[in-house]
Amino acid sequence: MLAKFNPDGLSGQFMLGMLLGIVWTPCVGPTLGVAITLASQGQALAQVAAVMLVFSLGAAMPLLAIGAMSRQALGKWRHRMLETGQAGKKIFGIALLLIGMLVLTGADKYFEKWALNAMPDWLATLTSRY
Repeated sequence: MLAKFNPDGLSGQFMLGMLLGIVWTPCVGPTLGVAITLASQGQALAQVAAVMLVFSLGAAMPLLAIGAMSRQALGKWRHRMLETGQAGKKIFGIALLLIGMLVLTGADKYFEKWALNAMPDWLATLTSRY
């Protein structure tokens, strides 16, 4: 399905924006949810404005930096990025298969027990508190 995707033109850019929105939602939602809730209640409006401003600057800076790079510069890196992506797919695919096998056989519980015994108490408490 993604092979048919063409980012050229308005419809392609709209779809790219939709995809970015889907990816960002779990990260952006809590921050903007709190800021919007406080703003709707009329509480700490200056703080809400500051949070939204800083958040929007932080979100926009990488996009502006990438957008400012020329097509030529990205073209130089394209081959390397594609190779890295292909290698990453293989590595994560193998990892997913191994983890699936561990879960199906129940061996993941032995690994979990070993990891809990190996890690410091403060880390075990931190990771299991919530």
